[in-house]
Amino acid sequence: MRGWRGQIGAVSPTYVDDAGDWLKVLPEGVNVIFATLGVEDHTPKEFQKAIEVVERTARGLVKLGVGAVVLGGSPLVTLDKGEGTGGLARELEKETSVPMITSQDAALLALRTLGIKRLLLVTPYRESLNQGMQSHLEANGFAVLCLKSALCPGPKEMAELPPELPYRLAREASEQAPGADGIYIPNPKWQTMEIIEPLEEDLKIPVVTTVQSSAWWGLKKLEVKEARPGYGRLLSHL
Repeated sequence: MRGWRGQIGAVSPTYVDDAGDWLKVLPEGVNVIFATLGVEDHTPKEFQKAIEVVERTARGLVKLGVGAVVLGGSPLVTLDKGEGTGGLARELEKETSVPMITSQDAALLALRTLGIKRLLLVTPYRESLNQGMQSHLEANGFAVLCLKSALCPGPKEMAELPPELPYRLAREASEQAPGADGIYIPNPKWQTMEIIEPLEEDLKIPVVTTVQSSAWWGLKKLEVKEARPGYGRLLSHL
């Protein structure tokens, strides 16, 4: 049986073309079930389309019996003047008794768990999304000392980026803002899992990424006290 220790539901705005990053982290016996919202581009129209179907999609995962649900899509939180999908996650958790969170809120919890307050922000996003991300972080009490971006136009291009790009951008950010106490690298589309521990070793500060922090939160809610090694300090906090 898949997921005999527990299953995590993951809602992705865009199509999931590679589940490998989740499987790198999750230990034996823990499964992840994906559901997508059909976002094809990073535009307000596409994000609105996603918001209209996210509740039905999350409920579908609950019916499948998952033990926790992560609502992906940082822009669905950071571009909303209110709570975005964060409020929906709390409402559905209360109604269904299944733990639920946005991937953005899971990342914020991870940053706080690691004691990160002054961070380097490294994203693949275009400028308009970067502004929303930085404002959201600052509104939640974090100081963004430096922002570096690949300025990708959309999810297809993000998936094609090599892992050396976020690594290089993080190193450049560290050189420009040496007082940071951590690095946040959002978005699951670009390849970041392989660079978490090299960055932590080279820069001596912790790193938080989207898949890593979402899997961490899901494992905590499933009360599974282990993860596969090699993906950062965060996973020692289970």
